[in-house]
Amino acid sequence: MSAELNRPAIRLPDRRRLRTFAFDPMSTRLSGRFLALDVPYEAELRPGPDGSLVQVVDFDAGRNRWYEPLDLNDPAVLAQDGLRPAEGDPRTHQQIVYAVATSVIERFERFVGRRFRWRANQKLRLVPHAFEGRNAFFDPGRRAVLFGYYRADRLDPGRNLPGQVVFTCLSTDIIAHEVTHAILHRMRQYYSEPTNRDVFAWHEAFADLVALFQHFVHRDFVIDAVATTSGDLSKTSGLLQLASEFGESTGRGAALRSAIKDRNRTPDRFRAATEPHERGACFVSAVFDAYLDSYQASIVDLLRIATGGSGVLPAGQLSPDLVKRIADEAVRNADRLLGMVVRAMDYLPVVDIRFGDVVRAIVTADRALYPDDAINLRRNLVEALRRRGIYPEEVASLTDEALAWPTADDLDLNDPAAPVDLRSLILLATMDLDPGGKAGALLVPQQPAAAPAPPPAAVGDTPAADEGDPDERDPGEVLYQTVSRWARLHAEQIGLDPDPDLRIALRGIHVAYRQAADGQPRPEVAIQLTQRRPELEDQELPAGTRPKVRAGTVLIAGVDGRVEHVIAKPLPFRDEAAIAKLPADHPAHEHHQAGIKRLKALNQWAVDVEVMDALSGWTAEPAMNRLTFAAIHGEIMTENR
Repeated sequence: MSAELNRPAIRLPDRRRLRTFAFDPMSTRLSGRFLALDVPYEAELRPGPDGSLVQVVDFDAGRNRWYEPLDLNDPAVLAQDGLRPAEGDPRTHQQIVYAVATSVIERFERFVGRRFRWRANQKLRLVPHAFEGRNAFFDPGRRAVLFGYYRADRLDPGRNLPGQVVFTCLSTDIIAHEVTHAILHRMRQYYSEPTNRDVFAWHEAFADLVALFQHFVHRDFVIDAVATTSGDLSKTSGLLQLASEFGESTGRGAALRSAIKDRNRTPDRFRAATEPHERGACFVSAVFDAYLDSYQASIVDLLRIATGGSGVLPAGQLSPDLVKRIADEAVRNADRLLGMVVRAMDYLPVVDIRFGDVVRAIVTADRALYPDDAINLRRNLVEALRRRGIYPEEVASLTDEALAWPTADDLDLNDPAAPVDLRSLILLATMDLDPGGKAGALLVPQQPAAAPAPPPAAVGDTPAADEGDPDERDPGEVLYQTVSRWARLHAEQIGLDPDPDLRIALRGIHVAYRQAADGQPRPEVAIQLTQRRPELEDQELPAGTRPKVRAGTVLIAGVDGRVEHVIAKPLPFRDEAAIAKLPADHPAHEHHQAGIKRLKALNQWAVDVEVMDALSGWTAEPAMNRLTFAAIHGEIMTENR
C-alpha cells in the first residue's frame, strides 16, 4: 500500500512584475535598460490582459485587424517578469498599457484611502492601436483610452529614425496621463463640462502631475538621476519631463512637457494662459517648485554629514550610500506631495472647478491629517502656488485657517427627520479594504432581479448607458433614497434649491480611511450632490443641445454623521421671497448671493467661448459642446512647436 502524498497548497503570489520600456522605446534604446513595474497579482486575469479594473482591447482600426491577446498567466511569461518589450510585438504593447494603468490605479487607491471602482463596476478599456494619428485620449462615451500611432517627422525626428512608426501606447507617460483622465472623470464626471477656463486645465494639470510623479516609482531611475546630478534634481532631464519620444518625433525637438521648463516663479504666464495644457502646466510648475524646495530642505542634514559640516559637495562622484539615502528622500517627498494633491480629491467641488478651489481643497484635506504641518510641506506648496499667481480670490489671507473650507454648523446625517443609512456604507467600505479577499457586495435595490446585461460595446459603438445624464436615472438603492431625503430637508443649508420639482441627485458617496500624523486612521464620509437647473439654460437653443447648468455640493462628514464641511457651487434660489424670510444668519442667504454671482460668470463664459470659437459662425451647435478631451488633445499634440 502506497503512502499518502503530503501536498500542501502553494499560496498564490501577491505581486506580479512586468517589464516596460524606460518610459518609451527611444529612452530604452539610448540607455540600454528596461524598467519593471510591481503590480498586484490578479489570479483571475484573463488574456487581453483582462482584469478586474482594466481590459485591453487590441483592435487595430487603421488596419482592420485583431491582435492575439496576451496571457500574462502563461508559465513562460510568468517566469520572465512578462515579455521583453518590443516595438514590433503587439503583445508587449498590451502588457505595457496594462502594467502602467494598474500601477497608476493602485497608487491612487493608496493615497485616496479606499478601493477604487469604475461606475457600475464596469472596466476601463485600453485600446493600444485605436487609430492612426499623433494623439491619444480618454473617451468618456466609450469608457476607453484610445492610443494612436504615427510616423516620426521625416525632417526633424529627434533621436528617432525619420518616418519610423511611433506608438503612443509605449510611452508610460502618455498611458499614465490618459488613465488619470479616466480616474478623474470617474471621481468628478461633470469636469467634462467646461464651465470655466480652469476645468479642463485642472484635468490636464492633475494628469500631468500623476504621470510625472509616477517616475518616482522606479527607485533605480531616481538613484541614477541623483548620481548624475550630485543630488540637484533641477538639473535632471528625464525624471521631470513627459513624453520625450513623442515630443522629439513630432518635430518639437524636446519632451512634450517639462515640470521645470519655466523657472521664473512669477504669475505672468498663468494670468495670460487660456489653453488648458498651458494653464495646467503653470499649476504643475508650482507643485514642482514646492517639491524641489522641500526635497532640498530634507537633504540638508545628509549633505552636512557628508561634507563635515560645510554642506558643499566636492567635485566628483557621490558616495553610493549617500546617493541611496538622497534618493530615498526624493521618493519620500514625491509621495508626500502627490498624496496631498490626490487626497484633496474628495474635497473638490462636484461641478465648476477652479484652481482656487483646488488650493482650498488641498489645505483642508491635509490640515485634517497633519494640523501642525511639521515639515512645512503645506506652507511650501501654498507659497509656490501664490508666486505663480494661483490662489483663491474670495479668502481673507493665505493662512491655513482662511484657506480651509468653512466648517458646517448643526448639520448631522443622523437627523431623526431623515437619517442617512451610514451603517451599511461603513461596513461595505471596511470590507473593501481587505486586500486578501473579495470586495464587499454592492448595495442593491429591493426590487426584482434585472435582466442579464448586454455584452460590452465595441470600441466604435455609441456611449454606454451608464455614461448618460445621471440626473435622469433613478439609482433605486436604499442608501441613495435616504441621502436624497436628507438633502431635500436641508437643501437651503447646503446650497441646493428646495423646490420639489428640482431633483437632487446623489453622484457619489464614499468612506475613506486615511492615516494621520499620529499614525491613527481618520475615517470620513464624502457625499456628492448635484441639481440641474433647466430653466437657467439657454432657452433659445434646442433642448438637446443646451449646455447644462448645474448646482453641486460636496459634504464631508465623520462616520458619526456630523457634517464637517459644505463645499457648495450654488445657483440662485427660485423662491427668493422664501429665502428672504429666513433668519439673517441662515446659510441660504450667502448661497443665494454666491449663486447669482456664479450664474453671471457661467453666462459670460458661454459668450466668451462662442466669440473665441472660429466655427461659431458656421454651425448652430454651441461652442461649449465641441470642447472635448479628444478636441483639446488633438490641438496640443498635433501642433508643431
